[in-house]
Amino acid sequence: MANVLWLIPLLPLLGFLLNVLVVWRDSDAARRERNAGYIACGAVGLAFVLAFIAFIELAMLPHEEQHMHVVLWEWINTGSFSVPIGLLFDPLSSVMVLLVTGVGTLIHVYSIGYMHNDERVVRYFAYLNLFIVMMLMLVMADNLLLLFLGWEGVGLCSFLLIGHWFERKTASDAAVKAFVVNRIGDAGMLLAMMTIFAHFGTLSFVGEESFLERAREIAGQYVTIPGQPTWILLTTGISLLLLVGVTGKSAQLPLFVWLPDAMAGPTPVSALIHAATMVTAGVYLMARTHSIFTLSPTAQSVVTFVGVATALIGGTAAIAQWDIKRVLAYSTVSQLGYMVAAAGMGAYAVAIFHLLTHGIFKALLFLASGSVIHGAHDVQDMRRMGGLRKAMPTTFRVYAIGAIALAGIFPLAGFWSKDEILATAWGKGQIGIFAILFITSMLTAFYMGRQIALVFFGEQRDSSYHAHESGPMMTWPLWILAVGAVIGGAMNLPVLHTLTHWLEPVLEEEGKAFDLTTLILALVATGAAVGSAYGGLRYYMHNAHRIKPNRQDPLYRYFGDIWNMFEEAWYVDQTYERYTVVPWYRSLAGFLGEIFDPQGIDGMVHGVARLVQGAAAGVRLVQNGYVRTYALVFLTGVIAIIGYLVIAW
Repeated sequence: MANVLWLIPLLPLLGFLLNVLVVWRDSDAARRERNAGYIACGAVGLAFVLAFIAFIELAMLPHEEQHMHVVLWEWINTGSFSVPIGLLFDPLSSVMVLLVTGVGTLIHVYSIGYMHNDERVVRYFAYLNLFIVMMLMLVMADNLLLLFLGWEGVGLCSFLLIGHWFERKTASDAAVKAFVVNRIGDAGMLLAMMTIFAHFGTLSFVGEESFLERAREIAGQYVTIPGQPTWILLTTGISLLLLVGVTGKSAQLPLFVWLPDAMAGPTPVSALIHAATMVTAGVYLMARTHSIFTLSPTAQSVVTFVGVATALIGGTAAIAQWDIKRVLAYSTVSQLGYMVAAAGMGAYAVAIFHLLTHGIFKALLFLASGSVIHGAHDVQDMRRMGGLRKAMPTTFRVYAIGAIALAGIFPLAGFWSKDEILATAWGKGQIGIFAILFITSMLTAFYMGRQIALVFFGEQRDSSYHAHESGPMMTWPLWILAVGAVIGGAMNLPVLHTLTHWLEPVLEEEGKAFDLTTLILALVATGAAVGSAYGGLRYYMHNAHRIKPNRQDPLYRYFGDIWNMFEEAWYVDQTYERYTVVPWYRSLAGFLGEIFDPQGIDGMVHGVARLVQGAAAGVRLVQNGYVRTYALVFLTGVIAIIGYLVIAW
């Protein structure tokens, strides 16, 4: 199977090429849409089948030999810098590939119904396939530079898919914002790669000569920061640079601001890119390079702080949103904070566990929200909804399952993974971190209860539309994801620790023993989640008469400006806008508009015109049409020639 690993990313690439080069030329719009959807779905579906076969074959190998590695060709070879196009399929990359292709297939199928009659549907499916290709390259790369190629590729596809409806200013602005903010993180990644190669001489993940193995050898060596008297560990510097990349791609503080705005794109894009796959790339990067982070307690502390702060900010922001997708967007920011915090505490297997369960139930919630938007005729403001469980019973049921899973209520998937993160914080004596994450979990349950009440209970508050259930092409993927949200926790149950044991060859972690303390924490967390969810549900059902379009939240009367701060996500975006974007834009616009454009561009153009005009004026003195002028020129020329001949002779 190792020799055909390249087929896994190749199949979606072929789907992309077929749609771009062949399908779009079809003059029949209906046939063009149908073929684009079938080709895209088939390509990703076949990739999932191959990935599953490879996974089974990998599982049959001895535990210490569970990896498949194939080098396709030499990509860069100059001096001591050698980078191949190589694919790695080990326990860590295998679970990521299954998530990407499995959830990706369901989202592709869902898109056939959701994007029906869209005028740019062929391009949409082509970009969706290209995104899968880039994500597969990211998680299957055997070296950091090839991973970075996929890293940049998913960023490009994110830009293209967020801006699918580019005629809408919100979508085009959101696409540019996502692209620019991610470039900040990418700068950190580039610096980290340069530092790694400079000190280790390789970017490879594989073998005893990989930079991960060499990092252990140089642990304790120091480097200086130019211009600073401070000495820091080399691994700390690399880890912090990698963390910059993680904050951009995985929407962590302070670079999370792009993710909520990205909801302007089609909902399946939100499910695939901004819930299940692309935003988890940073967590995967930390797990893949965990050897570097483990060698630096300082970097691990910073990672934990960033994750915990992001979880809290995302959770508090989600409780105050009215847009159904922005609630889920800030929820994603919060849950990514959980994963990063777990990685910072050294629990990389637990972080991957939550990554996998979150990818399932958050994809379910985003697609179910798309079903709500589709059935409510593009209404996204929850103040205009209400009572939709009657018109959309299937969507209500799957949404409730996703909400319970996200809230961390027993026995659904979110309970098992979130409880392990809380247990890790408690077990390591990080009481402050545990308290913040515990409060955040209660907020999660509360805003999901709030959302269920606002969308599905009571009476419809806006009668300008007639809600209806979505078709089977959209609901069947929801049911499959709902089943995953129910049973997904079984992949790493306490005592068994199946996933942790599976990842042990890569992450070098063992499952923790299940004791009475863990049981008590699980019971307390479940009770708090149930109570918070019920409180959110009952409060907003009881105050349904206060909820009207363009009205403030009923809780505003209790929290006032604090509630406004929550609604604006602690004013992080506004701070950037006021102190960075606007001054930079004004100074740049002033330079371009008042100096560079009039004196540079206009000066150059006008200068050329004046030069030609002056030359023409000089020529006009001679070419004036008078015979005497031409005779004078002729005589001057004859005299000049005779004079030259006399002097030369």
